[in-house]
Amino acid sequence: MHQRIKRTREPRDLFQAVPLIVAIAGALHSPAVRAESVAFDASFMQPFGGATAGPNLDLNAIARSSQVAPGTYPVVIRLNQSFFDRRDLRFVDDGDGGVQACLSRALLEDMGVKLEAFVAPGQQLADCIDLEGLIEGTAVSFDAARLALDISVPQIALRRDAVGYVSAQEWDSGINAALLNYQFSGAQGHSDAQGSDNSYNLYLNAGLNIAGWRLRANSALTQSDDAGREWQRSTTYAQRDLPGTLGTLTLGESFTPGDVFDSLPFRGVQVASDLGMLPDSMQGYAPVIRGIAETQAKVEVRQSGYSLYSTFVPPGPFEIDDLNAATGSGELEVIITEADGRERRFTQPYATLGNMLREGIWRYSLTAGEYNAAMEGDRPKFGQGSLAYGLPYDFTLYGGLLGSDFYRATQVGVGKSLGPIGAVSLDFTQAATDTLQGQTNTGQSYGLRYGKAFATGTSVRFAGYRYSTEGYRDFGEAVWQQQPNTARTVTKRSRLEASVAQPMDYGSFYLNLSQQTYWGDSRQDRQLQLGVTTQYRGLSLGLYASKTLTDSFGETNQVAFTVSMPLGRGSTATYGLTRNDNGSLDHRAGLNGWAGHDSNLSYNLNASHADTGGNSGSASLGYRAPFAQLGAGVSAGDGYQRASLNASGSLLGHAGGLEFGHTLGETLALVEVPDTANVGIQNAPGSLTNERGYALVPYLTPYRKNRVSLTTHDMDPNVDIENGVTHLVPRRGAVVKASFQAVRSTKVVVNLRLADGSLPPFGAQVLDDSGDAVGMVGPGGQVLMSIAEDAQRFTVKWGDRKTERCQVQIDLEQEPVDDGYLTLDRTCRLPAETSKEQAQ
Repeated sequence: MHQRIKRTREPRDLFQAVPLIVAIAGALHSPAVRAESVAFDASFMQPFGGATAGPNLDLNAIARSSQVAPGTYPVVIRLNQSFFDRRDLRFVDDGDGGVQACLSRALLEDMGVKLEAFVAPGQQLADCIDLEGLIEGTAVSFDAARLALDISVPQIALRRDAVGYVSAQEWDSGINAALLNYQFSGAQGHSDAQGSDNSYNLYLNAGLNIAGWRLRANSALTQSDDAGREWQRSTTYAQRDLPGTLGTLTLGESFTPGDVFDSLPFRGVQVASDLGMLPDSMQGYAPVIRGIAETQAKVEVRQSGYSLYSTFVPPGPFEIDDLNAATGSGELEVIITEADGRERRFTQPYATLGNMLREGIWRYSLTAGEYNAAMEGDRPKFGQGSLAYGLPYDFTLYGGLLGSDFYRATQVGVGKSLGPIGAVSLDFTQAATDTLQGQTNTGQSYGLRYGKAFATGTSVRFAGYRYSTEGYRDFGEAVWQQQPNTARTVTKRSRLEASVAQPMDYGSFYLNLSQQTYWGDSRQDRQLQLGVTTQYRGLSLGLYASKTLTDSFGETNQVAFTVSMPLGRGSTATYGLTRNDNGSLDHRAGLNGWAGHDSNLSYNLNASHADTGGNSGSASLGYRAPFAQLGAGVSAGDGYQRASLNASGSLLGHAGGLEFGHTLGETLALVEVPDTANVGIQNAPGSLTNERGYALVPYLTPYRKNRVSLTTHDMDPNVDIENGVTHLVPRRGAVVKASFQAVRSTKVVVNLRLADGSLPPFGAQVLDDSGDAVGMVGPGGQVLMSIAEDAQRFTVKWGDRKTERCQVQIDLEQEPVDDGYLTLDRTCRLPAETSKEQAQ
């Protein structure tokens, strides 16, 4: 079976009849039809060549080709319309002239069928189980033409975890490989206030997969004229899966899970569960960073002092939705640096209501090591453990212990699903901290969380409040207060967080709120963000507001209004109006889009006027190359100029060589179609195999079946891929390989005539030397075939008698090519005539 072949022109007589051939063959190949019972009335068809219908039509030959003989065949198995597996399956005689699949007990149990509920005590099952007779409501059908077996089983007869869940025995650790993600950004500028300033940022995420281990190293290099050069290594660790679904083992530098206590950077060893290994896995959460840029600004995100992310954004509202943050809860510091050097900062706390578990499900973590602070200082040793368990009646009980030689904390909490009104959790933490002065500070912290998705579409992603007494310290505060030069004690008093999102028919609405207060200080951190978007007569309208209050940077307020209008050909015009806290009104007009409908080149042009800052403008280009994503931009205004460059991409080294591509996710696939270029991957738009036949699929879901499908639109028409679909089940962090076999052949249209000048019957089969069907006679005696060798002998068969077959020799050398096809005229002779001709 061949993939669709790209061609410029097709022989008219043959291909005008293709719909008729497909209709007849499809009807006769139906799994419900058996060859022996088919009776097709061909009297409605007009004979070709003016002869009677009998000699020119062989529809029975088509019917006879719809069955397979008993034996073992590679088949695709589908369970309830979903792909289950591809296996070699034995087919046996069904006693009625056909075949049926031999369904073993092991196969059905792998599929999740609860056989024990339908088998009487002491009953022995046959080697080939009659599933339809055993379980009422089941159905088994086999499509011989596509070698596909469809099995339908009522949900009541399946285990709860059967649909979408893959057993641990099928998880693939992948191949040995080395990988590297990189993100580079650099800027050179000059301002009248600060002079010249050059800055560079390089983020590297390196990895090595070998023998089931996953080694990862995340680091960042930052350099500027003011701060100098700084190299940070945030995480460097080795990780592997534990047996079964027990979780993962991590050695090195990483972060604690953060599902009970706040996430902490550590250097040591950690054993933790991975809920992605279980059915109905809980997906990770990362907050969406929103803000407003007044110029072409740089946005940097930090966590616990480590730089996680940086990018350049055009003037106007922006959002960062591809951030990889630690799970659980914590704080992110967002730094917005404008093109003229002005800097704004705010803190965005984040948390999830991920402490809710299903009944009988448990989650744990054990960590031992030292506190891996980003800044130089003490690195005290500590140990932490957490455990959560799903109880009956939608309760979840969780707790944890955290301790070092100067700190001890215990937390217990309970979560409860309230059904239609959401979910809530309440926790209590007791902590004691030994100070350098020989005292012990003891305190408590109380936390309340709430989450709900309403039928109206409103989603309260997280709402929570935490209050801590004056003597309470979290571990980060306790470590900081162990420094001998600590001037005063400032600890957190209360923290409020809320995030609400509401989709609308023609837009959306969101509201983010956070506020944090401190003991012994009037300091207050506050962040409020509001956004509304809608559409009206083809225009996209947006209203955004932001209010930030911090002790170091004071209070800033921004309100922005934007309107955008599509111009066609991938271009969009925008206008924005921003009011800043100093009362200044900033006007901005822009144009952005893609250079061409299918182009990989994007552009962004902006011109601005501010009441206090004068005029400014910016321009940027982005290019999506097969090996990386590249960008460049310039901006200038009254008193400053700035130019920037950025690039991101990946490298993957494996036994077959070195591949370049876009940024890779945590789990990925390497596609191989040997020595076949320009084959696309449906899972990775824009990716094509290189000259050696390799391409990257950057994102796969771990512990789940991932469908990888090839597209052949730009492939050489003389290349056939017999099966362009496969399914992969990777472990987390694995690089799995998907290999596809490509066969090179020549497309040939043969005009056949019998020795007496008549046409062979319509529908007659064309067989190769191995007896495999390679074509079918169409109207006018035409046959379309793919021939892999220069010379072959074929048999045309339309019956069981020796006089109902003939042979034809096809030699491809020195034959004329007709728009990508060879067109041949050949005489098909009876076997006796062929032997006589060869003897002469």
